[in-house]
Amino acid sequence: MHKIFTIALLLLHGVIGAQNSAPVVVPYQTQHTECLSDVHRAQIMNTLDSIRVQLFTEQLLPPPDQNALVLFAWPLQLRAGVNEYGYHSISAHVDHNPAFPNQLTDYNCGQRTYDTPSGYNHKGTDYFLWPFAWNKMDSNDVEIVSAAAGTILYKSDGNFDRSCTFNNNNWNAVYVQHSDGSVAWYGHMKAGTLTTKNVGASVAQGEYLGVVGSSGNSTGPHLHFEVYDSGNNLIDPYAGTCNTMNSASWWQNQHAYFDAALNHISTNNQLPNFNPCSAPDVKNEQNYFGQLDTIYLMSYYRFLNTGDLITVNIYQPNNTLWSTWSWNNTMPNYNAAYVYWWIILGSNAPYGQWKYDIVYNNQTYSHFFYIGMTAQEETDANTNVQVFPNPSSGQVEVILESTTPPTQFELYNLNGQLLYTLSLQSGRTTLPLAVQSGLYMYRITRGSAQVMKSGKLVIGE
Repeated sequence: MHKIFTIALLLLHGVIGAQNSAPVVVPYQTQHTECLSDVHRAQIMNTLDSIRVQLFTEQLLPPPDQNALVLFAWPLQLRAGVNEYGYHSISAHVDHNPAFPNQLTDYNCGQRTYDTPSGYNHKGTDYFLWPFAWNKMDSNDVEIVSAAAGTILYKSDGNFDRSCTFNNNNWNAVYVQHSDGSVAWYGHMKAGTLTTKNVGASVAQGEYLGVVGSSGNSTGPHLHFEVYDSGNNLIDPYAGTCNTMNSASWWQNQHAYFDAALNHISTNNQLPNFNPCSAPDVKNEQNYFGQLDTIYLMSYYRFLNTGDLITVNIYQPNNTLWSTWSWNNTMPNYNAAYVYWWIILGSNAPYGQWKYDIVYNNQTYSHFFYIGMTAQEETDANTNVQVFPNPSSGQVEVILESTTPPTQFELYNLNGQLLYTLSLQSGRTTLPLAVQSGLYMYRITRGSAQVMKSGKLVIGE
C-alpha cells in the first residue's frame, strides 16, 4: 500500500516549447507492518531446526564449514524478456536499536527502518517493487534468486498473496542454508511461483526461487530478506558504522546506501492512475502523438535526494537538440518518487521519431516517441478489411470486399514520407514490399479521402 503526495515546483529555465508545465514531484511512500509475528518466527525457527536434523540424518545437508566464506549476490532479477532500467527500492533495513517505538537505527546510522509500539524491530531488508508494483507482480516480472549457493531447508507455498495490511497470515517463502550453516529467508513470495525443487535439493547462486509477491503480513509486493548465522543469530548483510551484529559485509558488492537511479521513463497521454492496494495501476503510457497533443514526460526514481540534478534533453527526428533544461530537487529525500512535465510541441514540430533523455547521476536514460504520421492511432472503419501477416517478412496480404471507388494501400516511413502507393483489388491482393526491416505506417484509402484502415506494420528479416 502506498500514499501519493503531489508537489509542484517552479521551472528554472523558462519556456521549453509551444506550451509546457512546471515540473511536478510525486513522492511514493510505502507503509510498514510487522512482517512476522513473534509466534510465526518461533514456529519457523522450530520447523527449520527439525528439518535440519532430518536432512543431516538423510545426508542431504552437509555439516557447516566454519571456515567457509559466504558472500551474497543481488537476490532479485527481471524475468527474461523484460527490459527496464530498474524495478525496486528499499523501504527498510534491519533495525539495530532494540528500543521502541520510533527508536530507529539502520546499519548506516540512518533511520531507514521501522519498529512498532508492540516491540517489533524490523529484522530484515525490504526490497519493494517500483513503479507499478502490482502490475509487476501480476506479470511475474521480478524474480527472487538465491543470494548464495546452498540447500533448500524449507518451503511454504499456497498462502494468500495480495495482502495489504497486517493479517497474521502465513507467508510464502523459501529458506536456504549455506555452506557455513547460515540461513537466508526469502519471504512474501507470490503463491504458486516457488521453485519446483524439493527440500534438501541444492541451489546455485543466482538460481530462481520464486516471484516477488505480497503474502503474509505485507502492505504491497516486496521481498523480505532475513539472514541468520549458524548459531541462529540475526545478522545484517550490510556493513556500516552502526551495524551491531556483524562487522563485515556479506555482499560481494555492497550497493550504496543511496543507490539512486531512474527505474522507468515513458511518455504518457495522461498521468498514471495509482490504484488502491491491491489493484493494478493504470500506466496511461503512449508513444504516438500528434503535433498539438499534450505529452507527459514521465520519470520514476529510486532514492531521489535533496540537491539531485536532473537534465532533460529532447531531440528531433534529425537528432538535433530541440530543447534542454535542468532542474534541482529541493524537496526531501524520497525512497521513491516520480517527476513529470507536460509539453505541447506545436504545429511546426517535424514528423518522425523523437527522443526524450533524462541525465541523472551521470547516466543517460532514453525513451523514443513519435510525432505526425507515425502518431496516428490504428483505425478500422470497415472491419471486413484485413491486413496480414503483421509482423511480415515483406509480403503483405490485403483482403477487402470491394474496390469501388478505387482503393489503394499507402506505406509510410517513420518520418511520414510516402514510400509506396499500390492499387488494391477486390478479394485478396498480395503486396511485395521491398523495404528494409523496421517499423512502418500504412493506410488503406478509398476514393480521395476515406481512410478505411490504418496502423503500424512491422517488417522483419
